[in-house]
Amino acid sequence: MFLAYAVLLVIATHWPGSGQPGEGLDSPDKLMHFLCFGGFALLLWMTGWFRRFWAASLIALAFTILAEATQSLLSVNREASGLDIAAGILGVMTASAWMSTFGTREHLIVRQQELRSRFILDELMGSPTNWILIGAAFGIPTVFVSLTIYLLAWNVAALSIGNIALTIGLATGAMIGAGMVLRLVAPYRERVERDHPCFDCGESLREVALDDLGNGTCPSCGHAVHASQWTTLSSSNASMQQLLNCDGPVGLVCLVFYLIIAVVIGPIALLMSGHAGLASAILYTGIGVSLAMIWQWRRTRRRTSLERSGEQCARCRADLTDIECIGGIGTCPNCRTEFARHATVEGDGDAAFDAVKND
Repeated sequence: MFLAYAVLLVIATHWPGSGQPGEGLDSPDKLMHFLCFGGFALLLWMTGWFRRFWAASLIALAFTILAEATQSLLSVNREASGLDIAAGILGVMTASAWMSTFGTREHLIVRQQELRSRFILDELMGSPTNWILIGAAFGIPTVFVSLTIYLLAWNVAALSIGNIALTIGLATGAMIGAGMVLRLVAPYRERVERDHPCFDCGESLREVALDDLGNGTCPSCGHAVHASQWTTLSSSNASMQQLLNCDGPVGLVCLVFYLIIAVVIGPIALLMSGHAGLASAILYTGIGVSLAMIWQWRRTRRRTSLERSGEQCARCRADLTDIECIGGIGTCPNCRTEFARHATVEGDGDAAFDAVKND
């Protein structure tokens, strides 16, 4: 998938131009550069070729600059544009912000819950049919809505609003595409609960015996497993104080200033100076990075709750330290919420996981 995307992106960026720039037309080319090169960075990272997300980000940045800089050398009627390069770099930066939020933790229960979601996503996207269905659910509404709004504005009021039309189309396509993903993912969740797969090699572990604490290892690959990994555990709601503790008051102030500059001041200034395309790219960057921050806060809240899963109930906050936990999973006596408990041998550092990680 990534290689095909990369080839198509190179062809698109080096396709000969018409040599006849449209007068008065608002082309969403900067926004397309933002989306295409951001998508390149995400797909490169999803290949799993790199252990660190920043390695994929650096390669994507180099590819963006090289692809744009060589247009004037290898293509007819195309010139390298600093604004196109800037839009592409903003796309890679936004993708990198999201990539940075998906690191795994050493705590076994937290790590396995996160690997569960990643395993389901990998299984979902491993089917070409799912790619076609999701692509159609996203692409068809995006094109239809964008063209309808653009042509309507052009024919009725002689206005060229390419960036606005594409933005509305993308938002519509994203909502419908997300609905398709939610519909397709249900059977994969059921399969995880039914077959108890290893999240490293996919082998079914339903017949594998776990110890009294719910711990075990996959007989095929030696990956550490826990009985709770095939169940979605509840997490508590975070208070504002917990959110502030993620970055501190200074971090919150910086975030507010960032939002003002990236979502309001920057786009308006660029729009007034005649750079509507770059203004939309700046706006998308501000929104994308902000959503990545919110997602990171959500993950931090869930991680904190899961790390205390065997000590405090996620729903009613009852003390669970004296509650019996059979096979690594127990139930809160007050609200019947399931919780997991993982007891490691002091100093072992999750040795089974470390051994797999170092292979």
